[in-house]
Amino acid sequence: MHTFFRIIDTHTKLLSKPVLLNARELPALRVTLQSAGIRCDLDDGELDGIAMDFEYNANSVPIARFSALFKHRLDIIEIFEEAQFLGRALRVSRQSNGEFATLMVSEHIAQSPEIAVSDEQATKVFECLGLNPAKDRSIPFARLHTLLRHPAAYHDFDRRGMGYIFTYLARLSDTDCGEQSPELAWA
Repeated sequence: MHTFFRIIDTHTKLLSKPVLLNARELPALRVTLQSAGIRCDLDDGELDGIAMDFEYNANSVPIARFSALFKHRLDIIEIFEEAQFLGRALRVSRQSNGEFATLMVSEHIAQSPEIAVSDEQATKVFECLGLNPAKDRSIPFARLHTLLRHPAAYHDFDRRGMGYIFTYLARLSDTDCGEQSPELAWA
């Protein structure tokens, strides 16, 4: 099994609201992403080409392309603009109430891809940081930065053969996300 680490922000108030996509808009969005060579991160159980639950990096496609595609839907364009401004992913989700699909700004900050490590490596990371993964599902960047600045932190990682992960996490925790409140989350 693997543990996935990603950057999220669940605290920053978003200005845009989720919007419903109709049966023509979702395929148009998928074609635009595929023609631009954008890979979508599919949820478990989804199949490429027919997926209705997925995310993609909003910064990978120029806003002008989306504006041309959805020129009649200013609410959709607002979502693209906010996602690009914040460096967030966009999320498409199937609706449980029978509606087709919803487009919204994701909680995932797209400046760094999701990182997959083995469960054994993840356990070592949690031990080095003094985290309980059963209790905590994320750690704020400010706290991660403080933990990694401790003089013994690198030696804890290095002793477990994880020096390269320390370097990655230290660089990640120094990332400026503007006025957002990023956290490193795992699942």
